[in-house]
Amino acid sequence: MKVIRQLQVKFIYSMVLIEMIVFAAIIFALNFSITRRSNNEAKAFLTFLAKNNGHRPPPKGFHNKKHHDGNFIPPDDDLLRDIDATSSASLERPDDFFRNLTDFFRIQHTFDANMRNYFSVRTGGDGKVLELIQDFPINYTSEEIQTFVDEVLNVYHTTGKKCDMYSGAMFYILDLSPFEKLICVLNRNSELKTLGKFYIYSVLLYILSIIVSVLISLPISKFMVKPAKDAFIKQKQFIADASHELKTPIAVIGANIDVLESEIKGNKWLEYIKTENRRMGELVKDLLYLAKNDAGRNELHFFDFDFSNAVENSILPFEVLAFESQKTLELNVQKGIICNGDEKSLKQIFIILVDNALKNSEEGAKITVTANGDDKRIVFKVHNTGAGIPKEELEKIFLRFYRSDYSRARKTGGYGLGLAIARTIAEDHGGTLTANSEVGQWAEFTLVIPRKK
Repeated sequence: MKVIRQLQVKFIYSMVLIEMIVFAAIIFALNFSITRRSNNEAKAFLTFLAKNNGHRPPPKGFHNKKHHDGNFIPPDDDLLRDIDATSSASLERPDDFFRNLTDFFRIQHTFDANMRNYFSVRTGGDGKVLELIQDFPINYTSEEIQTFVDEVLNVYHTTGKKCDMYSGAMFYILDLSPFEKLICVLNRNSELKTLGKFYIYSVLLYILSIIVSVLISLPISKFMVKPAKDAFIKQKQFIADASHELKTPIAVIGANIDVLESEIKGNKWLEYIKTENRRMGELVKDLLYLAKNDAGRNELHFFDFDFSNAVENSILPFEVLAFESQKTLELNVQKGIICNGDEKSLKQIFIILVDNALKNSEEGAKITVTANGDDKRIVFKVHNTGAGIPKEELEKIFLRFYRSDYSRARKTGGYGLGLAIARTIAEDHGGTLTANSEVGQWAEFTLVIPRKK
C-alpha cells in the first residue's frame, strides 16, 4: 500500500503547507502592524514634545503658568491647584468639568502610562547640553545625558536622520537656530523588551499551531484517502484474482498446442499461437508478482549467499544471445561478495537488466556488467552503448506498462513491466535502482543494496 501512504503523506504535506503559509502571513502582519504602530506613536510623541519646547503640555482646560521665555512649567503642584479650582467651578458648569476631567485622564493614559521616562535637552553649537527639560525625575546623570547626546549627534551627522533609534532610545532633533538644537529623547527599552517577548510568543504559537495542524491532519488524511484506498485494494485484488484465474486456461492452451504440434507438423499458425500464449503466460506471471507485492503477500527468504556467483550464473547464458546479435557482453565481477538477501529475486533483477540492455541496443553495442561491494553495500551496474534514454524518461521507464519506444517494445516482446518489477525487488531489499544515460551514446542501470537488511 505504498501508493496510499504516499497519497496520505502528500495530503498532510499540502494541508500543513497551506496552514504554515496562512499562519505565517497572519503572525507577520500582526507583528508588523504592532511594531509599526508602536514606532509611529513614539515618533508622534517626540514630534509633539519638540513642538512644545520639550515639554508635554498639561491637559486642556487647566490654567498653567509659563516661564518668561514662553515655555510651559512642568505640571506639578500648580496642576493640582488648578484641578481644585476647576472642581469648584464645576458646580456652575458641570459639563465642562467632566469634559476636562475626561481629557485629563485620556492624556494621562496616552502619555504617562505608555511614554514614560522621556526628557529633552537644548544644546549649543559645540554639542554641549545647555538645558535639561524634564516633566518628572529621570534615571540619568548629567554625564550620562551628555554622553548620550554626543552619540546622538554623531548618528545625526553620520546618517542625516533627525529621528532614529540609538541604544534602545528614540530621539528627535529640532533646529532652534543655526547653533542651537532641541533633542527630545524617549527611552523605549521596556517597550522593546515587551515587543521582543511578543515576537517570541508569536514564534512559539506558530510552532505549536503547526504541530497541532499535523496532529489534526493525520486522522483527516486517513478519512480523505479511504475511498481511494478501498478502490486501490479492489483493483489490486481484481488483478491478482484475474491473473491467478488466467494461469489455468493459458496452461491448458499450451498443452493443447503441444498435442496439435505432434499431429500437425510445421504449421505456422500453431507457432504464432504458441508464441503469443507464451507471452501471455509471462505477462500473467509478472502481473501476479506485482499484485502479490502490492498486497504484501510476496515472501522473500533472506539468507547469506555468494553474490558474485549469482551474478555470473545469471549472466553467462546471455553470452550466446549477445554473440548471435553481434554484440559484446563483458563481465567484471568482484570475487567473494557475500550478500544477505533473497537470491532468487535478485537473480531476477540481473536477468531483467541484462535482457533489457540486449534488447535496447544496436548491433555492435557493448554491454558491460560490473559488481563490487564494501562492508556496507553492494553495487551492481549494467552499462550498454547505443541510443540511450532521454533525461525526461529516466524515471518514467520504471512505471508499469511504460515503454519509451512502442515499436521496439513490440518487436522485442516487452510489456513494460520488467523494470517495475526490478525496482520493486530492489526496494524490498532496502536498496535503490536508478537509471542514467547520455542520449545517443550510452545507458546505465545501477542497483545498490545493503549487505545486511
